[in-house]
Amino acid sequence: MCLMALALGIGTAAQAQLRQSVYLNGTIPTGDFASSININPEVVPLTITNIGKDASIGFGLGYRASYRFDVGMGMVAPFVNADFLWNPIASEWRDRYSDMHYSKTTYINIPVQLGVSYIYDELPWPDIAAYGEFGLGTDLLWITSEGKGSGDEYFAYKMDFAFAWSAGIGAYFGKHFSAGFHYYGLGKHNVDYTEGTIEDNTIARAQDIAMRTANTRERRTVGAVMLRIGFHF
Repeated sequence: MCLMALALGIGTAAQAQLRQSVYLNGTIPTGDFASSININPEVVPLTITNIGKDASIGFGLGYRASYRFDVGMGMVAPFVNADFLWNPIASEWRDRYSDMHYSKTTYINIPVQLGVSYIYDELPWPDIAAYGEFGLGTDLLWITSEGKGSGDEYFAYKMDFAFAWSAGIGAYFGKHFSAGFHYYGLGKHNVDYTEGTIEDNTIARAQDIAMRTANTRERRTVGAVMLRIGFHF
């Protein structure tokens, strides 16, 4: 019995493959993240009531470690995945920031997820395999500061974590290259000022007091449709 269990374990380990991957991602924002800012275009900085909106198309980098197991009709691959996603604010706002010599705010998301991928390698074409995957984890939203860096023209924002998930489909072309479409649901993030700017900025302080009095918080639903190019080794 022991010899049979050992032989089975050795056979399973022999068919398991540790893989590492790096990704290039093109991201199209969705949800509140992509919603337009319907205010006077002369107004900059945007401050807490408008920040976190009007993100434009961006890009990202990703890393993954996975373990592939042969299940007869393809492979199952549990994975851990981390991405760095960068989305600038829409061009009209970037131009306005430049005209007023303000630092431009930028939206950065860092999702970390655990998930599983199924790879079907029984297609008629020997060098092409289809995949589908799903992941769960957390996302860090970082909104960089805006303004001139002093007085009531400087606004800094807290980083915020939220539950995140992702799903995707695509194909492997040979052993080292893949392409696919993915959706990242990056959660509902709270938008708050850092404590330093609450005390130093008249506008920030007034907005913060009003929201605390009304027991409300600014929240943004963040998501992204992604074209993902992968390199595997």
